[in-house]
Amino acid sequence: MWVVLSLISAVLLGFYDIFKKQTVVNNAIIPVLFYSTMISGLMFLPFVLLSHYKPFIFDSDFMQKLYIEPLTLRQHLLIIGKTALILCSWMFSYSAMKHLPITVVGPVNQLRPAITVILMFCVFHESLTWLQGTGVVLAIISFYFMNRSGKLEGIQFKSNKWVYMLLGSAVLVAMSGVYDKFLLSKESISPSTIQAWYTIYDFLMMAVMFFLIWRPKRKNQPFEWRWGIVAMAVFVTVADVIYLTGLKQEAAVVVLIPLILYGVRLIVSFVYGIFGFKEQNIRSKIIPLLMVLAALVCLCV
Repeated sequence: MWVVLSLISAVLLGFYDIFKKQTVVNNAIIPVLFYSTMISGLMFLPFVLLSHYKPFIFDSDFMQKLYIEPLTLRQHLLIIGKTALILCSWMFSYSAMKHLPITVVGPVNQLRPAITVILMFCVFHESLTWLQGTGVVLAIISFYFMNRSGKLEGIQFKSNKWVYMLLGSAVLVAMSGVYDKFLLSKESISPSTIQAWYTIYDFLMMAVMFFLIWRPKRKNQPFEWRWGIVAMAVFVTVADVIYLTGLKQEAAVVVLIPLILYGVRLIVSFVYGIFGFKEQNIRSKIIPLLMVLAALVCLCV
């Protein structure tokens, strides 16, 4: 079941990447994130209030999954830490997405699962079979081929600051994946509770940046409202809840979930990059894409 949940989450995140690209091009990043996180926070706020004042509403098996549990101060602080990690990752990722083709961004993000694997080995002592290890190696090699492809578009990975921002985002997301496992297993916090408070704290942090950093300089960083902001908020919120639900299952192999997520997510955004954004040098990018598909086969056998 966790594989199916991971695949659904990955497809939703693929569409989230598409809307993100459409929204940030020639647009200020901070207000995009501010309005997106505000919408996500508003989606969960009713559940937080109802869970506190009308908990009997969540007595049924279905509604129970949406119940927002009361947390200790320590648990709130832990979720704030997760929020800070993701927010920093988003700032790096959105900045890179604004300046790089989506058919380049996707494969570069394949380093995220590899970093996650290393962290999981160190923290949870999880192991891989030789076939799954082959899948990890293929994902890493695909990055090398995308580096060669990027040169055709004048993108020098070694000296391009946007690529380094993507790598920084990859490290932070990998750390967040380990953090999620800790919150779910060690702290026994439900997926809906983590996501609800995460989105609320995310909005509060973005509100500080919106009013203190962007508004004083808004004339130099113009913002245009686009309806893709709403789509971004809905797709990423639903995808995260499904992802955390799959991650909580005991049968879930944590090191494989990110590989499934980013692999399928890559395919969705890559295909749209070809037909929607009409991006160039697609032939040179097919090899790393096929290597990612081969990696997924190895990991899911």
